[in-house]
Amino acid sequence: MKGVMGFLEKAGLVRMDTSHDDAASPAPPAPVPAEEPGVAPPPEATMPTIGTPLKLDDIYAQAGVPPSLYPAERLLRLIEGLSAMDPGTRLMAIQAMDAADESWTIEDPLADAQTKAQALSMHAELLQLNLQALERDTLARIETVTAKRDKVVGDIRQQMSELDALMNREVARAAQDIARQEAQLQAAREHTAGQLASLSQLGQQLQNLSAQFGAPVAPKE
Repeated sequence: MKGVMGFLEKAGLVRMDTSHDDAASPAPPAPVPAEEPGVAPPPEATMPTIGTPLKLDDIYAQAGVPPSLYPAERLLRLIEGLSAMDPGTRLMAIQAMDAADESWTIEDPLADAQTKAQALSMHAELLQLNLQALERDTLARIETVTAKRDKVVGDIRQQMSELDALMNREVARAAQDIARQEAQLQAAREHTAGQLASLSQLGQQLQNLSAQFGAPVAPKE
């Protein structure tokens, strides 16, 4: 084990000491319910703003994930740093570090990973439920807006139809009135023309009498 640790120390992946990581300082664990050890039920969440990244620390805090002596993320980073090794050698290296550092055991990051995975799963389920609720509310609002639109459009079309009918009636009434007025005017023209013709004819006949029967009689003194 010491040989493996020496190799890891030369590679810059570990330090041969027993100092604790400040970020992983133990703290009193938060109380959790008995039915789900290590994970408290998260409070009701709201739909995040679109484009907002996930805040894992907030998710873990809301789920009541307790601090870990050796967080799962630290083990993930270590595994990534040892990715050049074959799986067997990598496992031996991690076991060597576990044995060399008494401040943590492999169970610490594994337990931390389990509680965090449960918290993420619960948060994912909550997001899905929130999305389903949002879909229901949105569809209900869309249905309400659509029904209101259809009613308003229907009322407007009904009013337009009534106005169109009123316009047609007014056009027909005006046409009838104009035709009546024009007929009356034409009748007056014809009547006047007849009278004028009669007057002209009678006037001409009277003038012909004077021409036929001599000079006009001189007026008496």
